[in-house]
Amino acid sequence: MARAKEFDYNDVLDKATEIFLEKGYYNTSFQDLVDYMGIHRRSIYDTYGDKKQLYLKALERYAKFVNQNYFSLISDDMTIHQKFETIFKYSAFPMKDCPKGCLFVNSAIELAPSDNDISTQVKLFFENTKKFFVDILTVAKEKKEIDQSANIYKIASYLNNALIGIRVLVKCSPSENELNDIIKTTLSVL
Repeated sequence: MARAKEFDYNDVLDKATEIFLEKGYYNTSFQDLVDYMGIHRRSIYDTYGDKKQLYLKALERYAKFVNQNYFSLISDDMTIHQKFETIFKYSAFPMKDCPKGCLFVNSAIELAPSDNDISTQVKLFFENTKKFFVDILTVAKEKKEIDQSANIYKIASYLNNALIGIRVLVKCSPSENELNDIIKTTLSVL
């Protein structure tokens, strides 16, 4: 008779995400995963698959986490500037329970050049962020918050690229003033 799982699937997957974010894919050994996730090697394989399958599941969960946070942080009554400032500050100054940086940025650098599955997930995440920005900018244009001749697709691409840059920079622990200045300058395009 098979034993019931004695752990929460998502809680343990969150732990895998944390260690991958901290150490990277290649620097995280399977034993690191066993130790940090707090479950047996066999349970990892049976539940999540091999290391790469686990990583892909971690990326999927991380994408949902980030997207849910973006949606929960902004509201319809905010101005376009307030919405983007909130998004950028969320990435620049993560809450205590959020690690610095971004699993997708790390994946883009470490794995995407040599792994098509990872590359596909990274591209999808960045494209979804850009689409989210296009949606925000479309509403702002309808409300006449931005210039009517503005190319929202170009602005969305620029802001997406800038946000990726912020996610890289926070790993180097710049000062709060520097990050605020970068955000202010970036958002001046609005």
